[in-house]
Amino acid sequence: MCLLLACCLCCGQPVQAQDASFAQPYMAPLYLNPAYSGTESLMRVGATYQYRWGRLDNPYMLYALYADYYFDAFKSGVGICAVSDRQAGGALTNTSVGASYAYNLRIAGETFLRFGLQALLDVTATNASKLVFPDMLGSSGSVAPAGSAYASEQKSNFDMAVGSIFSHRIFYAGAALHNLMEAPGGEVLGQNVATPRRLTLHGGCNISIPLYSQRAAYYYRSSSSSTNALMLSPNAVYSWQGLNQTLALGGYVGLKEFSGGFFYKIRLNADDQTGFYSTCVAYSSGWLSVIYSFDFGKVSDVMRKYSPDIHEISLIFRIKQRPQSSYFQNRSSSRKIQNMPYFNYL
Repeated sequence: MCLLLACCLCCGQPVQAQDASFAQPYMAPLYLNPAYSGTESLMRVGATYQYRWGRLDNPYMLYALYADYYFDAFKSGVGICAVSDRQAGGALTNTSVGASYAYNLRIAGETFLRFGLQALLDVTATNASKLVFPDMLGSSGSVAPAGSAYASEQKSNFDMAVGSIFSHRIFYAGAALHNLMEAPGGEVLGQNVATPRRLTLHGGCNISIPLYSQRAAYYYRSSSSSTNALMLSPNAVYSWQGLNQTLALGGYVGLKEFSGGFFYKIRLNADDQTGFYSTCVAYSSGWLSVIYSFDFGKVSDVMRKYSPDIHEISLIFRIKQRPQSSYFQNRSSSRKIQNMPYFNYL
């Protein structure tokens, strides 16, 4: 991977970078859409770790950490989100730290519209000593010591993202646009590298299927519907960034403490349109949810030996908020609704 990265940067052509992507995008909700800031009645803290290309000497690793809080009195949610990836053993690292704000507007009844804004600081760091350039390879395959043609460097820039979410009862749909302030391109190891704007469209619904008979309905009347019902949450996520377009179709199913999901992901602009399958399982104790995801797909035998499968694990903590004062409670005239998949609301 080090040699491949070096060849790409030395090809003499501008390089088009891509944002990091998660196997389960809802596991990093503030990274998916800033309008998701503060969508629960409890304070939420989450973390995600992704691992792919496991048999390479330096596999790809991706980290995410976020926290958000909802102020009911002001119909507003705030959050912070940090995402970082490590490529080629640290030859290239990208880190993004952002603060987001979302306003929850009640249109009528159970119809809501959320608006989100996010300000970010993006940092790209390169370590040329970890790269293997073509001219460093000897005839026997040995690697000569790195020269001083390229120096390690670090670039930072300010960026912004916007998003919105429309919700009506069990249905929800959202859109987000990232990299609004992107510059024409910066230099990494002497080459122009630009990150195009990223458009994300996502939507779905939460369907509750009761599992008890009509005769037992009276007994369960005071119980939570999610406890006595099978929850189905079909979803679709579309992403467009530069020359890449991806579409994920699938959904989640949940019953009491357990849930799982299945998605089929496809690159729409690829010649062979090779697809990937994404599966996940989750368990929740109420204040803590643990989610494991595994992505796999058809690849050639040559690529299979490098284990391109994606492993991802996420933790979601829910922390009870302190009661707000009566002054703030009296000012509140709206309520939040669960405009995310049931998968996140165990």
